[in-house]
Amino acid sequence: MPRKQLIPILLILLLAYSSGYSQDRVLYKQVDTTKLYVDIYYPKAITPGEKYPAMVFFFGGGWNSGSINQLAPHAKYFSQRGLVCILADYRVKQRQQTTSFESLKDVKSAIRFVRENAATFHADTAKIIASGVSAGGIWLPQQH
Repeated sequence: MPRKQLIPILLILLLAYSSGYSQDRVLYKQVDTTKLYVDIYYPKAITPGEKYPAMVFFFGGGWNSGSINQLAPHAKYFSQRGLVCILADYRVKQRQQTTSFESLKDVKSAIRFVRENAATFHADTAKIIASGVSAGGIWLPQQH
């Protein structure tokens, strides 16, 4: 391959490598055969023992449909700026034939899971943001 063609490819690979986040997928809840996961995006450089603000994202879709991947670009963006970002899956009518009540139960379970595992995720329990779009932008009361 000519050197002129190799340089842009190397630059793209370098940018991809230094994009600023790493990702984990963790099971947070299982209901019968349905497994629900959170995808966790970490800042580029995690300092051991350090706690970071966390943002939990819930996708939209009217509790009828939607995908955990809907807000992945946002999670990537904010993780590159020092937040631990979490994309939470929840049950919806189209996939699991559930109602909004089950969706809300899953949302509460996801927040509870993040709080209970904050140390593992390097998250500060005093700085957890719940975020979402459409049905995923529901309001959750502060629980103590």
